[in-house]
Amino acid sequence: MAWYPGAQKLELQPESDAQEAIRPTQFILHSIAAPWTPQRTYEYWRDSTNLESHFGVGFDGSCAQFIGTQTRADANYRANARPDGTGAVSVETASNLDATDPWTPAQIETLIKIGVWLHQQHDIPLRICRTADDPGYGYHRLHAAWSTSGTNCPGDARVQQFREAIFPGIVARAGGQRDPQSPQETVVPFALGEYTGATLSLPPNVWTTLTVGRQDLISGAQSYTATAFLTLKAKPGGVLQGRFYHQKADGSRWDGPIVERICTEGSSFADFTHAGSISSGETVRFEITYAPTSALDTAPATITAARARGLYWK
Repeated sequence: MAWYPGAQKLELQPESDAQEAIRPTQFILHSIAAPWTPQRTYEYWRDSTNLESHFGVGFDGSCAQFIGTQTRADANYRANARPDGTGAVSVETASNLDATDPWTPAQIETLIKIGVWLHQQHDIPLRICRTADDPGYGYHRLHAAWSTSGTNCPGDARVQQFREAIFPGIVARAGGQRDPQSPQETVVPFALGEYTGATLSLPPNVWTTLTVGRQDLISGAQSYTATAFLTLKAKPGGVLQGRFYHQKADGSRWDGPIVERICTEGSSFADFTHAGSISSGETVRFEITYAPTSALDTAPATITAARARGLYWK
C-alpha cells in the first residue's frame, strides 16, 4: 500500500486490509455535496456506508487518506477495479450541498500536489482520460462508466477549474510534458451532465422534445457525443423512437437518425446515443415518440427520470 506523505492517515478498517489490490492508473476527482472536513468524511465512510474514497480534502486544503492507493476504493463504479488489475484513485472534496461551488484556492493546491505525487509514485500518465479505462486524470462525471446511474459531480465551476488550473498545474509541476500519445488533449472536452426526475407524459405517435435540465442540451460547440438515458412506464411491446436533432437559428432543423427501443414489463430503461458536428448558432436537442402495440390504445407512456450525458468540444 502507498500512503501520500502530505495527508493525515485515517485508515478505514476492515476495507483497507480486506479489499483487493489494484494497480493505480487513474486519478478521479469528486465533490461530496457536503461541507465536510476530512475527519467528517472519514467518519461517514466508517459509520454510514460501505463505500469510500482514497482521499478527502476540506475547504481549507486539509487532506486525509483512508485507504492505500494500491487498494481498491469504491467511489468510481467500474473504475474501482478492473479484471486486468488496474483501478482508479479517488478523492472526495468538500463542497456546498448542491456541489455547484468552485474549489477554493487551498483545495486546488492540495489536489495538484496529490496529482503530482500519483504521477511520481504510480506513473499515472499526464493526460486527461480519453475513455473510461484510459490511464490519466479526470473528474467523476467525465465518463458514464464511472458512476452507477449518472452524476453531475463535480459541478460546472469545478470542471472548468480542472481544465484550466488543476490539470495544467499537475502537468507543470510534474515536469511540464503531457503524454505525447494524447494529442487531442490540447482541446479538453466539456462534459454534458443533466438529470431530471420530473414526470413527462408521452401521448402516442407525437414527437416530444425533452427538457433535461434545459432543452438545448449542447450549444456553442463544434462536435459532440451524447446519450439520453430514460426511465419510463409503458405497456410491454410498445415502441420508443428517439433522435437527436440540430435546431438552427432560422427555425429550421437537421434530424439525426432514429433509434428504436422496445418497452418491457414494469419500468423500461432506454438509451439513445448520437455523435456529430454542429455549425455556429445551432443547438443540440433530443426528442422521442411512443407507439403502443394497438392503434386503438390512446394511453400515454410516462417518463419518470431522464439523464443526458456526453462530451462536446468548442
